[in-house]
Amino acid sequence: MPGERPAYAKGDSPEFRRAIRQSFGPLVEWVSAWPAGAHAWLMAEVPSEGSLSRFFRDLEARLEPSGSLWVVFPKKAFGEELGFPFAWSDVQKAGLSAGLVDNKIAAFSTRLTSIRFVIPLARRKPREPVPRVE
Repeated sequence: MPGERPAYAKGDSPEFRRAIRQSFGPLVEWVSAWPAGAHAWLMAEVPSEGSLSRFFRDLEARLEPSGSLWVVFPKKAFGEELGFPFAWSDVQKAGLSAGLVDNKIAAFSTRLTSIRFVIPLARRKPREPVPRVE
């Protein structure tokens, strides 16, 4: 679940938008275009057309170093019915090729699944040390 920071979702299918409202209510704001800046929590419906590599590169650039990116797409049994040409492995490989790591899978709705991607720890900026109080 998104924390106290703003969380955004972008996707056009009625099923995606309905599931966002049902699952997250006011915690996640649906947007037609991503707000400027880096974000702590994004959820995006994987488009059925276009380049998966470009899709992931764009989203990776919008993440805060410790942010989460959830991508949503049809489950295997519904891919053809929903006109989705990619396999689960295609989506995962595109995310990994963009320099992300996947660390969670979750059902999103009856016909949609989701994968969470994050920036690997090795690529995150080190935190400033917290001063010790004695």
